[in-house]
Amino acid sequence: MDESLLLGLYTADGMQKVDGTAIHGVGIPGGHLMERAGLAVATEIFERYDPEEVVVFAGKGNNGGDGFVIARELFDGGVEVTVFLLASPDEYRGDARLNLDILTNLGVDVRPATGEGGALSEDAVMLTELADVIVDAIFGTGFTGAAKGSAAVAIELINAAPGEVVSVDIASGVGASTGAVHGPAVEADLTVTLHAAKVGHFVTPGGALSGEVVVAPIGIPGLCDHDPDVWLLTEEAMGELVIPKGSLDHKRSVGTVLVVGGSRGMEGAAHMAAFAALRAGAGLVHCALPAGAAAEKPFAEVISVTVPGDDGQFGLEARSAVFEQADELMAVAVGPGLGRTDGARLLVRELVGVDRPLLLDADGLYALGERLELLAERSRPTVLTPHEGELGRLIGRPAAEVAAQRLECARSAAQRSGATVVLKGEATIVADPSGAAYVVPTGNPGLATPGTGDVLSGVIVAHLAKGLPATDAACLGAFLHGLAADLAAEDAVGSEGMVASDLFHYLPAAVERLKAGPQEEMHEHH
Repeated sequence: MDESLLLGLYTADGMQKVDGTAIHGVGIPGGHLMERAGLAVATEIFERYDPEEVVVFAGKGNNGGDGFVIARELFDGGVEVTVFLLASPDEYRGDARLNLDILTNLGVDVRPATGEGGALSEDAVMLTELADVIVDAIFGTGFTGAAKGSAAVAIELINAAPGEVVSVDIASGVGASTGAVHGPAVEADLTVTLHAAKVGHFVTPGGALSGEVVVAPIGIPGLCDHDPDVWLLTEEAMGELVIPKGSLDHKRSVGTVLVVGGSRGMEGAAHMAAFAALRAGAGLVHCALPAGAAAEKPFAEVISVTVPGDDGQFGLEARSAVFEQADELMAVAVGPGLGRTDGARLLVRELVGVDRPLLLDADGLYALGERLELLAERSRPTVLTPHEGELGRLIGRPAAEVAAQRLECARSAAQRSGATVVLKGEATIVADPSGAAYVVPTGNPGLATPGTGDVLSGVIVAHLAKGLPATDAACLGAFLHGLAADLAAEDAVGSEGMVASDLFHYLPAAVERLKAGPQEEMHEHH
């Protein structure tokens, strides 16, 4: 994957190093960067909202200093501005204090946010409710933990206000390095981030609070940058991974797939994954079902293969037949509708040894339990596609903890297993065993319906069969899956009534869109 075509996402430490290099290495004054930052945010506010009344909530750090510059620029442009301080004036230091003094000298309305007893003042409540735009300059990228005291109360007030909310650099209360949220956090309509996007803008739960994300240059030279290890996928980079069919290709040269799943009553899951592989460009797909499972084929193009089974259930007796099938094909997906019997669990642990690229999903993941290390000895590409509950079971942590620390948990599972981990959900994360991680910007709530995970497995395994490395196949597959859902939502389908089979119609269109070259990038995050 060409990382130069991706959007690098910085952690707080990474951004601190960039700032340090610019200030101490290159010699650019910190006050100059603050000036550029405030001007950039103010310009966005003018161009988007043309407001009459703006309220700025300023914390005591450099983020608050940026807020003071924003207030000055808006004031100078004829906007009625009120600045509410979340600390006493003598707590502001350095460039932030300098810009606070400038506001005072200009006669800008600067007031304490809190009154007696630490509660928000009546003025803060009233003016925030009346403002066209509320500027969140409370916490910057260095924030960790949970917002408390007056900051927490101010965040709740901002979220209840009817005006547009603009966050400076990152929504206050969100961890810039992880997207974690441990307390009250601002729900921004727009985040103007300075110099570069941050991990927390896109990784949920914090990413869901960012609104639209705009990256604003503030005069830091490119030589101050360093390579991040979290990236946002782009259409251009994913288009480079597509392997188009050529005039001399045939069904066995463009990727052949075996799907192992579909025990009695759950045959549909396996067939969905198998047909998705065809729609993603695979040339030949076999679906292995146990004897006793339903023989009807919903998709004529998928070749059903019956393997030994006990009354429609998978067990060790299917091992030889499955391995024979795998030897004939290029990649294997195990799990959709497989079942959770003891026999199915034992079969999966045998299939871990298959000498083919392997994808494990659903009941295939269940069969692993917490024994991720079973995968560490594999030499062929391996992809796991869990949702939060499944990942929690794999690493022995509650699903709620996984939801709160998605990036860290996905990386942990990838490093333990030596496999690429696709953590499904809003802003799907693809974690490589090396520690690198990729955030998928495509997809929408229409995917919250049965079967979409089976479709995702089929799309990814198709690209494994084409010879892509595990992480490339996972990134391309997840991007295409989400893009197909976005195309469906934009068309007559919408997102409310979308079903998994709708994706079959739009997957080829998603592939063709990537083949056609870069389109307008999706940096708006909902």
